[in-house]
Amino acid sequence: MLNKTIEKLLIYASFHLDLSNEDVIYVRNILLDLLHQDSPFEGEINISELKGLKVPDLIIKELHAELKKNKFGDDGEIDRLIVRIMGLVTPLPSAVIKKFSDLYRKNKVKAVDYLYDLEIKNDYIQKSKVDQNLLWTTSFPKNNLEITINLSKPEKDNKTIALSRKQKENFAYPQCLLCKENEGYGGRNNHPARGNIRLIPLRLDDEIWYLQYSPYVYYDRHCIVFEGVHEPMTISHRTLSKLFAFVDQFPNFFIGSNSDLPIVGGSILNHEHFQGGAHEMPLMRAPIRKNIHLRREHRVSLSILDWYNSVLLLKSRNKQALLSVAYPIIDAWRNYSDVDADIIAKEGEDQHNTVTPIVRKIGSTYHMYIILRNNRTDKNYPDGIFHAHPEYHHIKKEGIGLIEAMGLFILPARLKRQLEEIETFFVEKKQSVSDFVEQRPEYEAFKSLLKQMDSLAPETNYHNYLIEHINTTCQGILDNTAVFKSTEKGQEAFLKFIKTLSI
Repeated sequence: MLNKTIEKLLIYASFHLDLSNEDVIYVRNILLDLLHQDSPFEGEINISELKGLKVPDLIIKELHAELKKNKFGDDGEIDRLIVRIMGLVTPLPSAVIKKFSDLYRKNKVKAVDYLYDLEIKNDYIQKSKVDQNLLWTTSFPKNNLEITINLSKPEKDNKTIALSRKQKENFAYPQCLLCKENEGYGGRNNHPARGNIRLIPLRLDDEIWYLQYSPYVYYDRHCIVFEGVHEPMTISHRTLSKLFAFVDQFPNFFIGSNSDLPIVGGSILNHEHFQGGAHEMPLMRAPIRKNIHLRREHRVSLSILDWYNSVLLLKSRNKQALLSVAYPIIDAWRNYSDVDADIIAKEGEDQHNTVTPIVRKIGSTYHMYIILRNNRTDKNYPDGIFHAHPEYHHIKKEGIGLIEAMGLFILPARLKRQLEEIETFFVEKKQSVSDFVEQRPEYEAFKSLLKQMDSLAPETNYHNYLIEHINTTCQGILDNTAVFKSTEKGQEAFLKFIKTLSI
């Protein structure tokens, strides 16, 4: 019965979503009216079961079934209605902000944990779905990568992302997925409902920004910090200053910005935003390859990291001193060309050089990682010279943004099915590789791998072989993104750039 499900939801919200006794009748009546119920349920309900729930899946599933039975629309319409319902039993934005602020004054970690737990309990973060993602760590001699096959977010290609940056806004509301106007929005066919999201306003330097969690939470406390105004991504002195302003307020989080150009940027380039969280990324465990001598007055250490792509690490206890070194680095890189290394800073109006900056704070010391990026294409690499090369596209073709550049690969959901089918094919071996590919055109991109596997001994553990193939592919992709390769010649070119700096 739908009215019984409403009552169970109210009890759940009282335990897990701060629904106060004074508001229960009010919210009950809103839900009864919204869902066309004449009166509330008055029978027995297992209260202890609802109190013990860690996630709302049980109620969400029951609510979906009841709404379908009562003909509230198709699955998409019902899903949007459920988001609206969960938003109604979640505290108003003002109440969430007040509680967050009260907690923040006492304990910053408890404040961000409160928001994270709230977003799980109201189903904005669908934790049970996220927990189904496949996740493992490589076992390389050094610089291990973390790899996840994401089962909850669609794959985007670079051309779609670049188009979204250039196309004119069509006055849709909200303008994008990161606008503050998403809070409470009911959704439409091409834009998800956001009735249950809650945002925390922040002041970064002299600007209003907002903190939210990613619904996909790729890692611990995966947050998004976005500007209050809908403006395109940029990398500038202002960007770097904002990153430091954030870690001063949330020292338990790292924060970073995707690059501001297609191919080397993230999946959203039309709204200024950062990504952060409490996770220690693989990049942050990388050893130092070479220390760079700076003038003493800088009070900053500068090193080249021994990492797959081209990374500078700056450390200092003094934020302004560190920024005084970081600014000339990004300014110089914007305009630096080295034709022998395929690096051309710009061609006409098209800027190619940019950076991916990341900041974290350990104790009183600031750590800043500057990943040098270039998004040039040519006839051999139409998807990007410093992007995943074609031989790796069967595993990942999307741009390598902030998260992957730091060593956490987010691979498309299709791979789970494809790997299982390939493994089953070799275990059963009922047809030739050629016939297998001919009957399944999507496996044309896997042809080289399938031929390699065809020559393996029958007792081979095909599952482990495929995982190792993914591991080395991700390693190869990060090598592709390096503007200065890890070869002797590549590192000489890196030092050549360093010598041009005025620091």
